[in-house]
Amino acid sequence: MNIVLNGPVAQAGAAILRERFGPATEIMEVDHRAADDRTISAFAAAEILVSVDFDASLPPTPQLRLVHVPATGLDALDLAAVPDGCRVCNVFEHEIGISEYVMAAILHHVVDLAGKSARFKAGSWVDSPRVLAPFRPELAGKAVGLIGYGHIGRAIASRAKAFGMRVMALARTRREVDPRPDWLGEPAQLPALLAASDFVVVACPLNEATRGVIGPAELAKMRPEAVLINVARGPIVDEDALYQALSTRTIRGAVLDTWYRYPGPGDPDVPPSRHPFHDLDNVVMTPHCSGWTEGLMERRFAVIADNIERLRDGRALLNQVHPPGG
Repeated sequence: MNIVLNGPVAQAGAAILRERFGPATEIMEVDHRAADDRTISAFAAAEILVSVDFDASLPPTPQLRLVHVPATGLDALDLAAVPDGCRVCNVFEHEIGISEYVMAAILHHVVDLAGKSARFKAGSWVDSPRVLAPFRPELAGKAVGLIGYGHIGRAIASRAKAFGMRVMALARTRREVDPRPDWLGEPAQLPALLAASDFVVVACPLNEATRGVIGPAELAKMRPEAVLINVARGPIVDEDALYQALSTRTIRGAVLDTWYRYPGPGDPDVPPSRHPFHDLDNVVMTPHCSGWTEGLMERRFAVIADNIERLRDGRALLNQVHPPGG
């Protein structure tokens, strides 16, 4: 089988696939943005394309049987451009890293370890019980509201429950889930979740139903002391409304890992938003790296390799998203 790894994220798994399949399987590393003869030839021969991107601008792929996204999000794929008979799969395995990031974000606001350290290094005992410092909050008993209860949401819930937190979640479909949240609602019950949560975590896919689902009205329903954490996609939260809520301290703060703008070949230093979130002292910003951990690629490409073998053997594929019902 001819396997083509398109782009840097796909190429990160090259060594894993070569070790799994050996020299008998041709594995080519390309970048469709190059659009040179080698890339065009690789796409023409590809039976399996591992790529974050897929649309009609890519070179023709007449032999293609499987597009495997080496990530979870499908927002860079145009499924209408996928050749007839070709299947599309994605992969998860990022929930360990993202859920650890979320717990770190929550603890950042509850414990304030960095702030206490900085004040003490500067010579102040202001946080010490020796001078009757104010008590800090405890995480136990706080409520975390999860917008989305898939792989990421459930991993966060497991860790939050271990800290004694109350877990609230929204899910599109009613089904048995593990762990069971203390409160499980449907998307229409978003206002109730926002009003009751100390920490609101955006962990749902970006699609037409979720784009801008958190806007001015929803942010106004959050508790003034609440913190928003976005580890899903930036545009799920209205960009203008979020900046306004944070700059006016309608909500306490935010931890933002996903954005509204990303670098490209012609603009590697693009700001992540048209608003200066970096000027706000109640915002923690990271460059969409919450799931980028040392075990991620090994887990993801083990699933991709399994699917390549399943395709070869005529068995059902894991995580097939197109055509539906596969």
